[in-house]
Amino acid sequence: MTPFIAERRALRFSAISASLFALSGLVLGLASGSITILFDSGYSLLSLALASLSLLALQHARKPADDHYPFGRLTVEPLAVLLKGVVIALVCLFSLVSAVWSLLKGGRMVTLDLAMLFSIVNVAGCLLTWRWLKRYARIAQSSLLAAELRQWQMDTGLSAAVMFGFALTWLLTLTPWASYARFADPVMVLIIAGYFLPMPVRMVRGALRELMFGEPMGSIRQDMVEEVADFDIASDDVRLAQVGSFLMVDIQLDKQQIDDAEEIVESVEQHCIQRNLRPITSITLVTT
Repeated sequence: MTPFIAERRALRFSAISASLFALSGLVLGLASGSITILFDSGYSLLSLALASLSLLALQHARKPADDHYPFGRLTVEPLAVLLKGVVIALVCLFSLVSAVWSLLKGGRMVTLDLAMLFSIVNVAGCLLTWRWLKRYARIAQSSLLAAELRQWQMDTGLSAAVMFGFALTWLLTLTPWASYARFADPVMVLIIAGYFLPMPVRMVRGALRELMFGEPMGSIRQDMVEEVADFDIASDDVRLAQVGSFLMVDIQLDKQQIDDAEEIVESVEQHCIQRNLRPITSITLVTT
């Protein structure tokens, strides 16, 4: 299976799973009266829209250069990740405001048996989807799929926290403090949304870094410098920028090294392919 096919299948699977969780969650959330379930199902509905956006971004990023876009559409991927992060952050902020409003109104009671049923099924489904996507991610290493994984990781953790919260709420109803159970639902939203808010912030920060052609994170630069070291190329002569699944590589050569240019480019591109990155390689001739 090629990385492109794996990435496309993963995004389609993500969209189908998100649609199932969103519809079931909205129905049970309205039936149980829980804003926590509505937040969870709303996030799943958002996941569906964002997975569709990822598929669209993947399709456009693969288009070749043309008269309107002479350098291609490589920035489509980080743009999609940026939009994902912004929307998820807004959902978290909206949920925080709704939870505070509910607390000020005296809390709310929920139908715990429906809530527990939903949370158990949701945890199992989200965990299954997340683990399935991780299998595809080993084949297709892209920022789109990485964002999708973070999204489902967040949803799995959210669903687990919801299940744990409803279990505590049920135990609370068996104690002398049962009257406080009506505050459990908005308090859970405050804790969960506040805890997960940094994740979309990191998504936005990473996407902005790619849009500004920032140097790739991790060991990518060091590995590339070692790859071209045999051609007597110094570290300062290698410039890198990762944009989605594309790796832009610019290597500065002097006149004595120009004969090796073709071999250098071939070596760089083979190195990128081994890392499931799509190379955009250029040679800059430096004259002194």
